[in-house]
Amino acid sequence: MREENKILGWRFGKFCRIVYCGLFLFSFLPLSTQSQPNKRYVFILDASGSMSEKWDGKTRMAVAKEKLLQVLGGMPKDVSVGLVAYGNRIAGCSSARLYHPIQRGAASIVSQKISNIVPAGSTPIAQTLSVVGEFLLNDVQETEIIFISDGVESCDGDPKAVLYQLKSSGKKFRMQVLGIDIDPKGEEDLKRLSILGDGNYYPLKRPEDYDSSFKRIFFAQEPESAILSNSESKPLQTQDTSTNYQNQIKILNILPYEDGSESGYILNYEYSGKTNTSYMVQLNLYPAEEKLRSFPIPPLRERRMGDLTKHQIELKVGTEGKGRFVFPLPKGKRMKASAELWDLTGVPKILALSEEKPIHEN
Repeated sequence: MREENKILGWRFGKFCRIVYCGLFLFSFLPLSTQSQPNKRYVFILDASGSMSEKWDGKTRMAVAKEKLLQVLGGMPKDVSVGLVAYGNRIAGCSSARLYHPIQRGAASIVSQKISNIVPAGSTPIAQTLSVVGEFLLNDVQETEIIFISDGVESCDGDPKAVLYQLKSSGKKFRMQVLGIDIDPKGEEDLKRLSILGDGNYYPLKRPEDYDSSFKRIFFAQEPESAILSNSESKPLQTQDTSTNYQNQIKILNILPYEDGSESGYILNYEYSGKTNTSYMVQLNLYPAEEKLRSFPIPPLRERRMGDLTKHQIELKVGTEGKGRFVFPLPKGKRMKASAELWDLTGVPKILALSEEKPIHEN
């Protein structure tokens, strides 16, 4: 009996060692194999002309293809994947294309399409995000966007405004931005996009950085603090210790202007916030005469939103600042204006509302 127990104990110990080794090896399987099969992924690939430049012995496009094919090859067979790219042998600023809609089990098809992409053209990021929003996003299922770029907007679009509009319309998504060897100023622009997209920014300074970035994205791990820091290593958000400091937005004045045949108004404003982070200032224009209504208005929002005729936005960084809006206005039309201050850290939220101001009386 003692000999039997010894044999059983030896076999049990061997079994435990096998299980332990199996778990150890499993942790080194391709990171993407552990992606959640019910998630929706959209890959946005920069295929502009600069992606043909050399990077550590290979072109930037060759490295991007290699890393993306590794990730796609390790995804579960029933995961939902889509692909959008800009550039790809198309000149000018209208090169954004939907190469494959989000479809379950499409990882292998997306891999084939990525293999055939050739870098050429400009960088129309705003147009590309509009394509994603129109054809791939909805307000029911959240979509994870993985955006890989080696540059910032080079056309006339405003990517930040597009992202804000998508969020405001109820589209559910998170956007992770991977910047290939971007200069400090360009990195700040891409960081702003990742903040507006509820995601993170990942700097790719060498090809190996793809692996650590994809690991954080697909394992849903928080990035290192250095990833989200400014070029001076200052955090994007730091708390102000003053207890009396309030979030404020104030319209300073509204002045008429004329420039040849054009005429309109210039509205100057200033804001202050509690934290050193990203803000959005939204200008609201509405008729002086208020319509009767019975629906409730959320706290801090402009109570005249139901009458809204026009709005504009500006993005700001820092605890305080000034800015202006320039807008045309039909002569003789009596209008009023107000401004809202929004915090863009995480899910955008309103912080303050200015007093309404008349634009002109006559």
